[in-house]
Amino acid sequence: MKMKNRFKIINIFLVIVLIILIITGCKNSPQATEPDDLENTEDGSFSVTLTDQIGREVAIEKLPERIVSLAPSNTEILYALGLEEKIVGVTDYCDYPEAAKNKEKIGGFSEPNIEKIVSVKPDLVVATNMHQKSVEELEKLNIPSVVLDPKDFDEMFASIEIIGKATGQQDEALTLIKNLKARMENVEDVVAKVKLDKRPKVYYEIWPSPITTSGPGTFVDDIIQRAGGENIAKDAQKAYPQYSQEMIIDKNPDFIIFSHHGSSNQSIEDVITRQGWENINAIKNKKVFYLDENLVQRATPRLVDGLEKFVEILYPELFK
Repeated sequence: MKMKNRFKIINIFLVIVLIILIITGCKNSPQATEPDDLENTEDGSFSVTLTDQIGREVAIEKLPERIVSLAPSNTEILYALGLEEKIVGVTDYCDYPEAAKNKEKIGGFSEPNIEKIVSVKPDLVVATNMHQKSVEELEKLNIPSVVLDPKDFDEMFASIEIIGKATGQQDEALTLIKNLKARMENVEDVVAKVKLDKRPKVYYEIWPSPITTSGPGTFVDDIIQRAGGENIAKDAQKAYPQYSQEMIIDKNPDFIIFSHHGSSNQSIEDVITRQGWENINAIKNKKVFYLDENLVQRATPRLVDGLEKFVEILYPELFK
């Protein structure tokens, strides 16, 4: 009898332990959960509350089906997330990808036409910090809008994530960001092979007259550093300083990269033959290159393309 009682006690103990393990396991098991601010209700409806890049809290009560973009950078991100079919309005300056040129136009970049925006019946407007007045007018009309204001690579990634959340494309946004960061890590691996004292001096020219370049706090300055170069305007007192010809000659860059060919009609040969520049290293060694400004000045996924192009220019033997 004593033995039977002992077995009973052991069996009861084991059952209790098993129940505890099952309960604990259920509580701790990983589950796919939606972010706190994102809700997909039982009937399949969509609701999200997010904070945009100027600190506004925005509530979007239904999945956007008609989207208006107020900036070329926003348009590029929307296309990158596969939302092209939902875009019903873009600015006159939205030129990439090529298909964006055929979208309905809602006016210029700095002053979009509110009446035109309303006429295309958007359920989401993607704006920039330049459009705060327009956003206030849209809010009065109960048209939700998110404002993007990226100033560096991390904030550009954040803007992609914000649009992803606002449009139900969060998984696509995170995948895009992951791929872009992987490419940037590849660039870092290449640049890590370059000794710091060997980094070439780079002059990036935004405009030839007056001579205007990119200084601290710009995407170009960041890209030059990430690409393993030294920006000759790194110590400028403002983001887009104007230099004299004598200053360029004195700084003696090893590379000259410019982006104004389409607007100034200046070619690489025109830069190489500039009077008085013949003793600059970049001119003597014919290290003068043209690069599409939208790859290095527009806050889109193509900034990573621009970074890769810079490394190809500076270190063609390393970057393939």
